[in-house]
Amino acid sequence: MGSPAPPPEAQASSPRSRSVAWNATYFVLHLAAVYLVVEFVTPSLTGRFHHWLLPILRMPSSNGDFQFGFTHLLAFSSVPAFLLGLINAQYRHKGALLVWTVPVIVLGYKFATFPTSLFQPHFQAAFHHYFGGNFLIPEYHSYRELFEIAGANPDMQRGMDQHQITAPAYAGMAYSFAAWIGIRVRLQIPGLESLIAKQTPSDQK
Repeated sequence: MGSPAPPPEAQASSPRSRSVAWNATYFVLHLAAVYLVVEFVTPSLTGRFHHWLLPILRMPSSNGDFQFGFTHLLAFSSVPAFLLGLINAQYRHKGALLVWTVPVIVLGYKFATFPTSLFQPHFQAAFHHYFGGNFLIPEYHSYRELFEIAGANPDMQRGMDQHQITAPAYAGMAYSFAAWIGIRVRLQIPGLESLIAKQTPSDQK
């Protein structure tokens, strides 16, 4: 005799379990995409804009690389993340709508636990550290100067914290907003729909 068939409850829960597993995997992949944009695309885009595009437009900036990048961190992190979110919205992954939650929670935790002195207003100090501008970071011409600036200039550490903590929140919100727009209006990118159909698991269709 063959083995008894699994109960209907087990048969129904199996596709659901696979769906949850796929959604969790997609969420992690979308979240990784956000952090990769901030880590690699944002600095590259900032450098090209600073050294290549502005001189062509005859609008050269006298700011150093770090000062320019930290000052325009919102734009150079959210714009590429938004564009990538529009592209990935073709996959119709609802997990992409929630990727902003992780970097925002991290930012909120860092903001709430930001160390301040007894007589220093916590909110004002934390807001300036994670959202404030007015960076004063001179340009460096050697690694020795770079290490000296990094060790002695408080704006350098403030800018790095904004790049590592605040920028992912900017990018995550832009990415999720773009995914929402793409899913809502069902944007179509030629050639991508057929590729997605081939790669989508059968239980996700």
